[in-house]
Amino acid sequence: MAFCNALEKIRKISVPLRACYIRAICLELERMYNHAADIGGIAVDVGFSFPAAQAAIIKEKIHALNRALFGHRFLKGVLCCGGVLKDIDKAGTRALLDGLEGIKRDFKVLCNILDSSVSFLDRVDTTGVLKRKTAEDLGVTGVAARASGVAGDLRRDFSDIYEIARFRPAHETSGDVLARLRVRFFEFEESVRLIIEFVHNLPPEAVLIGNAEAQEGFALGYAEGWRGPIMYWLRTCKDGTIDRCKITDPSFRNWQGLAYCVLGEIIPDFPVCNKSFDLSYSGNDL
Repeated sequence: MAFCNALEKIRKISVPLRACYIRAICLELERMYNHAADIGGIAVDVGFSFPAAQAAIIKEKIHALNRALFGHRFLKGVLCCGGVLKDIDKAGTRALLDGLEGIKRDFKVLCNILDSSVSFLDRVDTTGVLKRKTAEDLGVTGVAARASGVAGDLRRDFSDIYEIARFRPAHETSGDVLARLRVRFFEFEESVRLIIEFVHNLPPEAVLIGNAEAQEGFALGYAEGWRGPIMYWLRTCKDGTIDRCKITDPSFRNWQGLAYCVLGEIIPDFPVCNKSFDLSYSGNDL
């Protein structure tokens, strides 16, 4: 999405409103299945396999919903420069809303299992603390930043669609594994609410792709991914081909935050600290 955003700025494309809503729906579905996977991973890393299985069921249900609506479990082939290649009809919106109801119920069960387990909470509460001052000094972003009391979410700052839907950013202050877990709890439930809002606000227009023309220039594109902000800087030639591309993944800025939060922790707590950040090796190397 960030890549498309940069190209559209260079080519001065006005993306149709319906396409903007479909993009936002896909962005939130992507956030949901990744947060479910991360929550399950945190449970696995403290030896709590039952909620991990529940999280895997939720993730699979979202993947199945993605495929039914857009033809791909990971939502590939939906976005394009100027809009989207897939639409949602009335039957699709009904299936989406019905699917979200079941997923929301399953997720509440998952949250209750984790919140009611004293042994689980003992492993994640006050573990892997990243203080707010350290997070700010290191430029930590996304889930990890919001768990340490650092406000910031591109959906709040740069999207009229999210403003109309009364988007509520997550906010925790303790900066530990439990805080990062609860940020994911909140964001998953907020994504469900946002998708329902987006479906109800879908404009009836059938236009999905704006006019795209080859043009020379450069621009910055951005999107709030499930880890945090993803940035694309692009420069194109006169014939529209890409001359330079620089990508910044939130993992590039967050690795040092992980290094600080594990200081003084016991070795068995490293995996759960690591999973609570869910960083990408390839994203760090970009």
